[in-house]
Formats: sequence, C-alpha cells, structure tokens
Amino acid sequence: MELRSSVNGNLVIRAYHGHFATNHSHINYYMDMSRMKHDHKMAKEAAITMAKPYIDTTPVDAVVTMEGCEVIGAFLARKLAKEDIRSVNQGKNIYVISPEYNTNNQLIFRDNVQDMIRGKNVLLLLASVTTGKTIKRAMECIQYYGGTVAGISAIFSAADQVNDLPVNALFHSDDIPHYITYSGRDCPKCKKGIKLDALVNWNGFTKL
Repeated sequence: MELRSSVNGNLVIRAYHGHFATNHSHINYYMDMSRMKHDHKMAKEAAITMAKPYIDTTPVDAVVTMEGCEVIGAFLARKLAKEDIRSVNQGKNIYVISPEYNTNNQLIFRDNVQDMIRGKNVLLLLASVTTGKTIKRAMECIQYYGGTVAGISAIFSAADQVNDLPVNALFHSDDIPHYITYSGRDCPKCKKGIKLDALVNWNGFTKL
C-alpha cells in the first residue's frame, strides 16, 4: 500500500500488512522508508517539510540523526541555516552527528564529537517511532552529554509526544487503517498462533 504524507503529498512511503516484530513491539504494518532515506530528492523534500515547525521559533545547533536518517539530517540542517530565509538559525553552522551503540547496547557519543552536543540545542531525527523507547534512550544520551533536546522529528510516528515534547512526523498511525502496536507478550496474533512474517528494524526486514 502506497501512502502519501498529509503534510506534503510529494512524500511517499510503502506500508506492508502482516505480523512483524521490532526490538520493542509487535506491529501489523511494516513501513518501508528506503526511498525517503536514500533518494536524495525525496530526502531533500522531507527535510524541507520537517524544517517548517522550527524555522521561526527554535534555535538548533545540532541535528542528531538515528536509524539511517543522515541524508535527511544534512538537508534539514542546511534548510534551517539557509541564508535567504528568515530563521532563528540563519547562517548558523549546524552539526549533523549520529550516536553509536557500545558493547553494552548503550548509546554514546565518541570523545571527538562530544563538544558538538555539550551546551547545544539538539534536534533529534528518527525514522520511526512506535513505543517511544528509542527516543527516550536518545534523549537521555543527549542530556548525559550536556545537550538540550529542542525538538523531535520523524518520518513516521505512532506517538504524538514523548516526554512532553511533540513528535513532528511526516506520517502518523492515523494515516494507516487499523495500525496497531503491541508488546510481544500482549500480541493477539501471537496468542492465536499466527507466525511472524518478518523481523524488522530501521535497516529493513528479514523474512522468517
């Protein structure tokens, strides 16, 4: 099923119905965002749309990208700092960086980029928000290194806000008929003995 964003009809993702497991939940639709993350024209269009809630009001010093959103993040920083538009970030040098997972599966920033977070207003950019757990971990990481989370953007979000911050998303669960997310132990399909179709994460899916 092809979905067009309600905030920009030029933005398209594909949704596949089935029984899928993420790291934190079971979902009945898998959202394929590959083109939006890797097609530079669509990534640029997505970034321009994502910038709109922040241009007039939100100082941004760094964009922290997760889940393969680096290309969108670079275009987003460029749009926010563009010289020929009225913006609180006009002409600013905005960093675009990504955290890593260490051997304990904790999010970290390496020593050489920590000064790009410390004391900075950070815009957090993710591909997909289902339970909000990844966002909360990322926010804790940014705060640990001395940054302030100024905003949250996502390609798709099933949550309207996380930790009292709105999630500005291009697509929402309301855009998908009967979209549902469950914890693994509460999944009705599992209780009925329906097997998983695939394991999914931000890289894609693996059929079972």
